[in-house]
Amino acid sequence: MSKSNTDADEMVSSDAEDSFADGISRRKALKTSAVAGGAAATAGCLGANSGGDRAPTVYVTNNSERTISVIDAAADEVIDTLFIDAATSFPANQHGTGADSEYDVLWFNVSGGVEAYDPETLEMIAEVETGFGPNYQNVTPDGEHLVIASGGTTQLNPNPDNPEDMVYTRVDANPDSDTFGEVTGEISTGYVGPCDMTMGPDSEYAFAVDVAGEALRVLNVDPFETVAEVDVGESLVDGDVLPFMCTASFDGEVLFVENGEGQLGPEGERVGSESIWDISDPENPTELAKLGAEDGLSGSPITSEISPDNEAAYLFTPGQGVVVVDIAEQTIEKELDIGGTAISGTWGPNREKLYVPVGDANQVAVIDHEQRAVTTTIDVGEGPTGATSGMVRPNDDAAASILGTFASLGLRVGEFPTTFCPDGYCYCGKPWLGLRTQTEPTSHRGPAAHC
Repeated sequence: MSKSNTDADEMVSSDAEDSFADGISRRKALKTSAVAGGAAATAGCLGANSGGDRAPTVYVTNNSERTISVIDAAADEVIDTLFIDAATSFPANQHGTGADSEYDVLWFNVSGGVEAYDPETLEMIAEVETGFGPNYQNVTPDGEHLVIASGGTTQLNPNPDNPEDMVYTRVDANPDSDTFGEVTGEISTGYVGPCDMTMGPDSEYAFAVDVAGEALRVLNVDPFETVAEVDVGESLVDGDVLPFMCTASFDGEVLFVENGEGQLGPEGERVGSESIWDISDPENPTELAKLGAEDGLSGSPITSEISPDNEAAYLFTPGQGVVVVDIAEQTIEKELDIGGTAISGTWGPNREKLYVPVGDANQVAVIDHEQRAVTTTIDVGEGPTGATSGMVRPNDDAAASILGTFASLGLRVGEFPTTFCPDGYCYCGKPWLGLRTQTEPTSHRGPAAHC
Protein backbone atom coordinates (compact mmCIF):
# COMPACT_ATOMS: atom_id res chain seq x y z
CA MET A 1 0.00 0.00 0.00
CA SER A 2 1.42 3.31 -1.06
CA LYS A 3 2.40 5.76 1.66
CA SER A 4 2.41 8.84 -0.55
CA ASN A 5 -0.18 11.56 0.04
CA THR A 6 -1.36 12.51 -3.43
CA ASP A 7 -4.48 13.89 -5.05
CA ALA A 8 -7.48 11.55 -4.91
CA ASP A 9 -7.72 11.09 -8.66
CA GLU A 10 -4.34 9.37 -8.44
CA MET A 11 -5.26 7.38 -5.35
CA VAL A 12 -8.44 5.65 -6.46
CA SER A 13 -8.10 1.98 -7.25
CA SER A 14 -7.20 1.32 -10.87
CA ASP A 15 -9.14 -1.93 -10.56
CA ALA A 16 -12.49 -0.16 -10.29
CA GLU A 17 -14.86 -1.44 -12.94
CA ASP A 18 -18.11 -0.40 -14.56
CA SER A 19 -20.27 -3.42 -13.91
CA PHE A 20 -22.36 -2.78 -17.02
CA ALA A 21 -19.69 -1.64 -19.48
CA ASP A 22 -19.90 -4.86 -21.50
CA GLY A 23 -23.67 -5.24 -21.27
CA ILE A 24 -25.50 -7.80 -19.18
CA SER A 25 -23.64 -11.03 -18.65
CA ARG A 26 -25.44 -14.37 -18.92
CA ARG A 27 -24.40 -15.14 -15.36
CA LYS A 28 -25.85 -11.90 -14.05
CA ALA A 29 -29.03 -12.37 -16.08
CA LEU A 30 -29.57 -15.88 -14.76
CA LYS A 31 -28.86 -14.83 -11.21
CA THR A 32 -31.15 -11.83 -11.41
CA SER A 33 -33.94 -13.78 -13.08
CA ALA A 34 -33.86 -16.23 -10.23
CA VAL A 35 -34.00 -13.42 -7.69
CA ALA A 36 -36.90 -11.78 -9.53
CA GLY A 37 -38.83 -15.03 -9.52
CA GLY A 38 -38.19 -15.48 -5.85
CA ALA A 39 -39.29 -11.94 -5.08
CA ALA A 40 -42.53 -12.40 -7.00
CA ALA A 41 -43.27 -15.70 -5.29
CA THR A 42 -42.50 -14.54 -1.76
CA ALA A 43 -43.85 -11.14 -0.86
CA GLY A 44 -42.68 -11.61 2.73
CA CYS A 45 -38.93 -11.52 2.14
CA LEU A 46 -38.39 -8.93 4.89
CA GLY A 47 -39.71 -11.38 7.43
CA ALA A 48 -41.40 -10.77 10.74
CA ASN A 49 -39.35 -7.68 11.53
CA SER A 50 -40.92 -5.52 8.84
CA GLY A 51 -43.70 -3.03 8.47
CA GLY A 52 -42.45 -0.72 11.21
CA ASP A 53 -41.31 -3.32 13.75
CA ARG A 54 -38.11 -2.35 15.54
CA ALA A 55 -34.92 -4.21 14.70
CA PRO A 56 -31.32 -3.04 14.15
CA THR A 57 -31.06 -2.13 10.49
CA VAL A 58 -28.57 -0.53 8.10
CA TYR A 59 -29.73 1.09 4.86
CA VAL A 60 -27.19 1.24 2.03
CA THR A 61 -27.89 3.37 -1.05
CA ASN A 62 -26.69 1.73 -4.26
CA ASN A 63 -26.32 4.74 -6.52
CA SER A 64 -25.73 2.81 -9.74
CA GLU A 65 -29.16 1.19 -9.36
CA ARG A 66 -31.20 3.71 -7.34
CA THR A 67 -31.82 0.99 -4.77
CA ILE A 68 -31.47 0.48 -1.03
CA SER A 69 -30.00 -2.70 0.38
CA VAL A 70 -31.63 -3.40 3.75
CA ILE A 71 -29.17 -5.09 6.10
CA ASP A 72 -29.99 -6.95 9.29
CA ALA A 73 -27.39 -5.40 11.62
CA ALA A 74 -27.56 -8.31 14.03
CA ALA A 75 -26.85 -11.05 11.49
CA ASP A 76 -24.96 -8.77 9.04
CA GLU A 77 -26.98 -10.11 6.14
CA VAL A 78 -28.93 -8.42 3.36
CA ILE A 79 -32.65 -8.92 3.84
CA ASP A 80 -33.70 -7.35 0.55
CA THR A 81 -32.72 -4.76 -2.03
CA LEU A 82 -35.55 -2.39 -2.87
CA PHE A 83 -35.93 0.18 -5.64
CA ILE A 84 -36.41 3.75 -4.36
CA ASP A 85 -35.54 5.85 -7.42
CA ALA A 86 -33.12 7.98 -5.41
CA ALA A 87 -29.38 8.31 -5.01
CA THR A 88 -27.47 9.87 -2.14
CA SER A 89 -23.88 10.20 -1.01
CA PHE A 90 -24.24 11.24 2.62
CA PRO A 91 -27.50 10.53 4.46
CA ALA A 92 -27.93 12.32 7.81
CA ASN A 93 -26.49 9.44 9.76
CA GLN A 94 -25.17 10.49 13.16
CA HIS A 95 -27.99 11.22 15.62
CA GLY A 96 -31.42 9.65 15.61
CA THR A 97 -30.02 6.32 14.44
CA GLY A 98 -29.30 4.57 17.75
CA ALA A 99 -31.07 1.53 19.15
CA ASP A 100 -32.94 3.68 21.70
CA SER A 101 -33.88 6.46 19.30
CA GLU A 102 -37.49 6.96 18.29
CA TYR A 103 -36.60 9.12 15.28
CA ASP A 104 -37.44 7.30 12.06
CA VAL A 105 -37.00 9.60 9.04
CA LEU A 106 -34.28 9.03 6.44
CA TRP A 107 -32.84 12.29 5.05
CA PHE A 108 -30.96 12.06 1.74
CA ASN A 109 -28.88 14.74 0.03
CA VAL A 110 -29.66 15.12 -3.67
CA SER A 111 -28.66 17.63 -6.31
CA GLY A 112 -30.54 20.84 -5.57
CA GLY A 113 -31.65 20.00 -2.04
CA VAL A 114 -32.55 17.20 0.36
CA GLU A 115 -35.35 14.64 0.52
CA ALA A 116 -36.98 12.84 3.44
CA TYR A 117 -38.06 9.19 3.18
CA ASP A 118 -40.27 7.08 5.39
CA PRO A 119 -38.19 4.00 6.34
CA GLU A 120 -41.35 1.87 6.59
CA THR A 121 -42.66 2.58 3.09
CA LEU A 122 -39.48 4.02 1.49
CA GLU A 123 -41.67 6.75 0.02
CA MET A 124 -40.51 10.37 -0.16
CA ILE A 125 -42.43 12.39 2.44
CA ALA A 126 -40.72 15.79 2.17
CA GLU A 127 -38.56 17.69 -0.29
CA VAL A 128 -36.48 20.80 0.40
CA GLU A 129 -35.00 22.77 -2.47
CA THR A 130 -31.94 24.87 -1.68
CA GLY A 131 -31.02 26.05 -5.17
CA PHE A 132 -27.51 24.62 -4.88
CA GLY A 133 -26.09 21.39 -6.28
CA PRO A 134 -24.12 20.17 -3.26
CA ASN A 135 -26.03 19.77 0.01
CA TYR A 136 -24.92 18.23 3.30
CA GLN A 137 -27.35 17.80 6.16
CA ASN A 138 -27.77 16.47 9.66
CA VAL A 139 -30.61 16.12 12.15
CA THR A 140 -30.38 17.52 15.66
CA PRO A 141 -30.33 14.83 18.36
CA ASP A 142 -33.79 15.86 19.56
CA GLY A 143 -35.18 15.29 16.06
CA GLU A 144 -36.65 18.77 15.82
CA HIS A 145 -34.42 20.36 13.18
CA LEU A 146 -32.50 19.48 10.05
CA VAL A 147 -29.61 21.82 9.23
CA ILE A 148 -28.21 21.93 5.69
CA ALA A 149 -24.94 23.34 4.35
CA SER A 150 -25.28 24.20 0.65
CA GLY A 151 -22.93 25.26 -2.11
CA GLY A 152 -19.52 24.15 -0.92
CA THR A 153 -16.92 22.14 -2.83
CA THR A 154 -13.18 22.40 -3.36
CA GLN A 155 -14.02 22.82 -7.05
CA LEU A 156 -15.43 26.33 -6.57
CA ASN A 157 -14.11 28.97 -8.94
CA PRO A 158 -11.58 30.89 -6.82
CA ASN A 159 -12.25 34.16 -8.68
CA PRO A 160 -15.85 34.24 -9.96
CA ASP A 161 -17.10 37.29 -11.86
CA ASN A 162 -20.40 37.29 -9.99
CA PRO A 163 -19.96 35.38 -6.72
CA GLU A 164 -23.26 34.10 -5.35
CA ASP A 165 -24.48 34.11 -1.79
CA MET A 166 -24.47 30.62 -0.35
CA VAL A 167 -26.61 29.46 2.52
CA TYR A 168 -27.15 27.43 5.65
CA THR A 169 -30.76 26.30 5.99
CA ARG A 170 -32.79 25.05 8.95
CA VAL A 171 -35.79 22.78 8.30
CA ASP A 172 -38.55 21.43 10.54
CA ALA A 173 -37.56 17.76 10.92
CA ASN A 174 -40.30 16.66 13.31
CA PRO A 175 -42.59 14.33 11.31
CA ASP A 176 -45.44 15.03 13.73
CA SER A 177 -45.27 18.76 13.13
CA ASP A 178 -47.74 20.59 10.88
CA THR A 179 -44.77 22.30 9.24
CA PHE A 180 -42.64 19.17 8.74
CA GLY A 181 -40.22 19.65 5.85
CA GLU A 182 -40.64 23.44 5.73
CA VAL A 183 -37.73 25.88 5.90
CA THR A 184 -37.67 27.62 9.29
CA GLY A 185 -34.46 29.63 8.99
CA GLU A 186 -31.69 30.67 6.63
CA ILE A 187 -28.22 32.16 7.05
CA SER A 188 -26.77 33.81 3.96
CA THR A 189 -22.99 33.55 3.98
CA GLY A 190 -21.64 35.07 0.82
CA TYR A 191 -19.29 33.10 -1.41
CA VAL A 192 -17.66 30.99 1.34
CA GLY A 193 -18.55 27.44 0.27
CA PRO A 194 -20.62 25.96 3.14
CA CYS A 195 -19.82 22.28 3.31
CA ASP A 196 -20.79 19.36 5.56
CA MET A 197 -22.81 19.49 8.74
CA THR A 198 -22.35 17.79 12.11
CA MET A 199 -24.02 18.19 15.49
CA GLY A 200 -23.24 18.51 19.15
CA PRO A 201 -25.14 16.21 21.54
CA ASP A 202 -27.49 18.78 23.05
CA SER A 203 -29.21 20.00 19.86
CA GLU A 204 -27.95 23.51 20.60
CA TYR A 205 -24.88 23.70 18.37
CA ALA A 206 -24.05 22.63 14.82
CA PHE A 207 -20.61 22.63 13.24
CA ALA A 208 -19.70 23.12 9.59
CA VAL A 209 -16.80 24.24 7.42
CA ASP A 210 -16.56 26.99 4.82
CA VAL A 211 -14.26 25.72 2.08
CA ALA A 212 -13.53 29.05 0.37
CA GLY A 213 -13.90 30.98 3.61
CA GLU A 214 -11.10 28.97 5.27
CA ALA A 215 -13.12 28.73 8.46
CA LEU A 216 -14.72 26.37 10.93
CA ARG A 217 -18.24 27.70 11.55
CA VAL A 218 -20.28 27.20 14.73
CA LEU A 219 -24.04 27.65 14.41
CA ASN A 220 -26.59 28.08 17.14
CA VAL A 221 -29.60 26.00 16.10
CA ASP A 222 -32.35 27.99 17.84
CA PRO A 223 -32.21 30.91 17.33
CA PHE A 224 -30.59 30.06 14.02
CA GLU A 225 -27.43 32.14 13.77
CA THR A 226 -23.67 31.96 13.42
CA VAL A 227 -21.95 32.27 16.79
CA ALA A 228 -18.33 31.70 15.75
CA GLU A 229 -16.12 31.60 12.66
CA VAL A 230 -12.67 30.25 13.45
CA ASP A 231 -9.76 30.56 11.03
CA VAL A 232 -8.35 27.14 10.18
CA GLY A 233 -4.74 28.32 10.19
CA GLU A 234 -1.84 27.72 7.85
CA SER A 235 -1.66 25.08 5.14
CA LEU A 236 0.89 22.30 5.25
CA VAL A 237 1.65 23.05 1.62
CA ASP A 238 1.83 26.11 -0.61
CA GLY A 239 -1.82 27.12 -0.66
CA ASP A 240 -4.91 27.12 1.54
CA VAL A 241 -6.17 24.61 4.09
CA LEU A 242 -9.54 24.15 2.29
CA PRO A 243 -11.54 22.39 5.03
CA PHE A 244 -14.37 20.44 3.40
CA MET A 245 -15.83 17.78 5.73
CA CYS A 246 -16.23 17.48 9.50
CA THR A 247 -17.49 15.07 12.17
CA ALA A 248 -18.21 15.80 15.83
CA SER A 249 -17.94 13.11 18.47
CA PHE A 250 -21.17 11.87 20.04
CA ASP A 251 -20.33 13.63 23.33
CA GLY A 252 -19.41 16.92 21.64
CA GLU A 253 -15.83 16.96 22.90
CA VAL A 254 -13.86 16.40 19.69
CA LEU A 255 -14.23 17.40 16.04
CA PHE A 256 -12.40 15.86 13.09
CA VAL A 257 -12.01 17.97 9.93
CA GLU A 258 -10.91 16.78 6.49
CA ASN A 259 -8.82 19.33 4.58
CA GLY A 260 -7.90 19.76 0.92
CA GLU A 261 -4.54 21.56 1.46
CA GLY A 262 -3.76 23.37 -1.78
CA GLN A 263 -5.46 25.53 -4.36
CA LEU A 264 -9.21 26.10 -4.66
CA GLY A 265 -10.80 25.38 -8.02
CA PRO A 266 -11.15 22.64 -10.65
CA GLU A 267 -7.50 22.96 -11.64
CA GLY A 268 -6.18 23.11 -8.10
CA GLU A 269 -3.57 20.64 -6.90
CA ARG A 270 -4.22 19.34 -3.41
CA VAL A 271 -3.04 16.90 -0.78
CA GLY A 272 -5.13 15.80 2.17
CA SER A 273 -4.78 16.35 5.88
CA GLU A 274 -6.85 15.67 8.99
CA SER A 275 -7.36 18.23 11.76
CA ILE A 276 -8.40 17.39 15.31
CA TRP A 277 -10.27 20.09 17.24
CA ASP A 278 -11.34 20.48 20.86
CA ILE A 279 -15.00 21.64 20.82
CA SER A 280 -15.76 21.14 24.51
CA ASP A 281 -16.34 24.90 24.60
CA PRO A 282 -18.51 24.97 21.45
CA GLU A 283 -18.20 28.68 20.74
CA ASN A 284 -14.40 28.60 21.09
CA PRO A 285 -13.04 25.60 19.13
CA THR A 286 -9.30 24.98 19.44
CA GLU A 287 -7.20 22.98 16.99
CA LEU A 288 -5.24 20.26 18.79
CA ALA A 289 -3.34 18.62 15.94
CA LYS A 290 -3.15 18.20 12.20
CA LEU A 291 -2.11 14.91 10.61
CA GLY A 292 -0.48 14.85 7.19
CA ALA A 293 1.87 12.74 5.10
CA GLU A 294 4.73 13.21 7.54
CA ASP A 295 2.54 11.71 10.24
CA GLY A 296 1.84 8.61 8.16
CA LEU A 297 -1.39 9.71 6.52
CA SER A 298 -1.24 7.77 3.28
CA GLY A 299 -4.00 9.48 1.35
CA SER A 300 -6.65 12.18 1.35
CA PRO A 301 -9.49 11.37 3.76
CA ILE A 302 -12.96 12.27 2.54
CA THR A 303 -15.06 11.83 5.67
CA SER A 304 -14.77 10.27 9.09
CA GLU A 305 -16.72 8.63 11.90
CA ILE A 306 -15.79 8.81 15.58
CA SER A 307 -16.35 5.92 17.95
CA PRO A 308 -18.88 6.44 20.78
CA ASP A 309 -16.14 5.92 23.39
CA ASN A 310 -13.92 8.60 21.78
CA GLU A 311 -11.05 6.14 21.46
CA ALA A 312 -10.75 6.07 17.68
CA ALA A 313 -11.68 7.94 14.54
CA TYR A 314 -12.11 6.12 11.24
CA LEU A 315 -11.07 8.08 8.14
CA PHE A 316 -12.52 7.00 4.78
CA THR A 317 -9.61 7.40 2.40
CA PRO A 318 -10.16 6.51 -1.29
CA GLY A 319 -7.49 4.20 -2.59
CA GLN A 320 -6.14 3.53 0.90
CA GLY A 321 -9.02 1.96 2.79
CA VAL A 322 -9.92 3.14 6.29
CA VAL A 323 -7.32 4.90 8.43
CA VAL A 324 -7.74 4.46 12.20
CA VAL A 325 -6.65 7.38 14.40
CA ASP A 326 -5.93 7.01 18.11
CA ILE A 327 -7.71 10.08 19.46
CA ALA A 328 -5.93 10.25 22.82
CA GLU A 329 -2.49 9.97 21.21
CA GLN A 330 -3.49 11.99 18.12
CA THR A 331 -1.60 9.49 15.97
CA ILE A 332 -2.42 7.05 13.20
CA GLU A 333 -2.93 3.62 14.70
CA LYS A 334 -3.37 1.47 11.60
CA GLU A 335 -4.96 1.15 8.17
CA LEU A 336 -7.73 -1.31 7.37
CA ASP A 337 -7.97 -2.91 3.95
CA ILE A 338 -11.65 -2.83 2.94
CA GLY A 339 -11.11 -4.27 -0.53
CA GLY A 340 -11.74 -1.07 -2.47
CA THR A 341 -12.75 2.56 -2.19
CA ALA A 342 -15.21 4.15 0.23
CA ILE A 343 -16.25 7.73 0.91
CA SER A 344 -18.61 7.25 3.85
CA GLY A 345 -19.81 4.93 6.58
CA THR A 346 -22.30 4.63 9.41
CA TRP A 347 -22.44 3.15 12.88
CA GLY A 348 -24.99 0.42 13.36
CA PRO A 349 -27.78 1.16 15.86
CA ASN A 350 -25.84 -0.45 18.71
CA ARG A 351 -22.75 1.66 17.89
CA GLU A 352 -20.45 -1.37 18.01
CA LYS A 353 -19.85 -1.87 14.31
CA LEU A 354 -19.09 0.52 11.48
CA TYR A 355 -20.67 -0.23 8.09
CA VAL A 356 -18.63 1.02 5.12
CA PRO A 357 -20.02 0.90 1.55
CA VAL A 358 -17.20 -0.10 -0.82
CA GLY A 359 -18.30 1.44 -4.09
CA ASP A 360 -15.98 -0.34 -6.49
CA ALA A 361 -16.48 -3.78 -4.89
CA ASN A 362 -20.29 -3.70 -4.49
CA GLN A 363 -19.88 -4.68 -0.87
CA VAL A 364 -20.20 -3.29 2.62
CA ALA A 365 -17.20 -3.82 4.88
CA VAL A 366 -18.14 -4.31 8.54
CA ILE A 367 -15.59 -2.98 11.02
CA ASP A 368 -15.73 -4.18 14.61
CA HIS A 369 -14.65 -1.22 16.74
CA GLU A 370 -13.37 -3.29 19.67
CA GLN A 371 -11.17 -5.38 17.39
CA ARG A 372 -10.27 -2.48 15.05
CA ALA A 373 -10.71 -4.96 12.22
CA VAL A 374 -12.91 -5.82 9.26
CA THR A 375 -14.84 -8.87 10.45
CA THR A 376 -17.01 -9.54 7.40
CA THR A 377 -18.14 -8.16 4.06
CA ILE A 378 -21.72 -8.07 2.78
CA ASP A 379 -22.61 -8.19 -0.92
CA VAL A 380 -25.01 -5.38 -1.86
CA GLY A 381 -26.12 -3.63 -5.07
CA GLU A 382 -24.11 -1.80 -7.70
CA GLY A 383 -22.20 1.30 -6.65
CA PRO A 384 -22.96 1.47 -2.91
CA THR A 385 -22.14 4.99 -1.77
CA GLY A 386 -24.06 6.18 1.28
CA ALA A 387 -25.28 4.42 4.42
CA THR A 388 -27.34 5.18 7.48
CA SER A 389 -28.95 3.10 10.20
CA GLY A 390 -32.09 2.86 12.25
CA MET A 391 -34.55 0.54 13.92
CA VAL A 392 -37.40 0.39 11.38
CA ARG A 393 -37.65 -2.24 8.67
CA PRO A 394 -39.42 -1.45 5.40
CA ASN A 395 -42.75 -3.05 4.60
CA ASP A 396 -42.74 -6.21 2.52
CA ASP A 397 -43.02 -4.91 -1.03
CA ALA A 398 -42.72 -7.42 -3.83
CA ALA A 399 -43.00 -4.71 -6.48
CA ALA A 400 -40.12 -2.69 -5.02
CA SER A 401 -38.09 -5.87 -4.71
CA ILE A 402 -38.71 -6.83 -8.34
CA LEU A 403 -37.88 -3.30 -9.52
CA GLY A 404 -34.69 -3.50 -7.48
CA THR A 405 -33.84 -6.71 -9.28
CA PHE A 406 -34.50 -5.13 -12.68
CA ALA A 407 -32.36 -2.13 -11.71
CA SER A 408 -29.50 -4.49 -10.84
CA LEU A 409 -29.71 -5.73 -14.43
CA GLY A 410 -29.07 -2.19 -15.63
CA LEU A 411 -32.59 -1.76 -16.98
CA ARG A 412 -33.85 1.81 -17.01
CA VAL A 413 -36.59 2.22 -14.42
CA GLY A 414 -37.74 5.32 -12.61
CA GLU A 415 -37.02 8.98 -13.08
CA PHE A 416 -33.31 8.94 -12.19
CA PRO A 417 -33.12 11.70 -9.59
CA THR A 418 -29.53 12.57 -8.79
CA THR A 419 -27.11 13.19 -6.03
CA PHE A 420 -24.58 15.94 -6.60
CA CYS A 421 -21.37 14.73 -8.21
CA PRO A 422 -20.17 17.16 -10.91
CA ASP A 423 -17.36 15.63 -12.97
CA GLY A 424 -17.03 12.77 -10.52
CA TYR A 425 -17.02 14.89 -7.34
CA CYS A 426 -19.57 13.22 -5.09
CA TYR A 427 -18.75 15.36 -2.07
CA CYS A 428 -17.11 18.61 -1.07
CA GLY A 429 -13.61 17.30 -1.56
CA LYS A 430 -11.99 15.19 -4.22
CA PRO A 431 -13.30 12.92 -6.97
CA TRP A 432 -14.38 9.38 -6.26
CA LEU A 433 -13.82 7.40 -9.44
CA GLY A 434 -15.03 4.03 -8.21
CA LEU A 435 -18.50 4.70 -9.61
CA ARG A 436 -19.07 5.16 -13.33
CA THR A 437 -20.70 8.53 -13.96
CA GLN A 438 -23.14 9.37 -16.68
CA THR A 439 -26.15 11.63 -16.95
CA GLU A 440 -28.06 9.61 -19.55
CA PRO A 441 -27.73 5.91 -18.70
CA THR A 442 -28.46 3.42 -21.42
CA SER A 443 -30.52 0.28 -21.01
CA HIS A 444 -27.31 -1.73 -20.66
CA ARG A 445 -25.60 0.34 -18.06
CA GLY A 446 -26.69 1.07 -14.55
CA PRO A 447 -27.44 4.71 -13.82
CA ALA A 448 -24.86 6.34 -11.63
CA ALA A 449 -25.01 9.41 -9.47
CA HIS A 450 -25.23 12.56 -11.55
CA CYS A 451 -21.62 13.45 -12.02
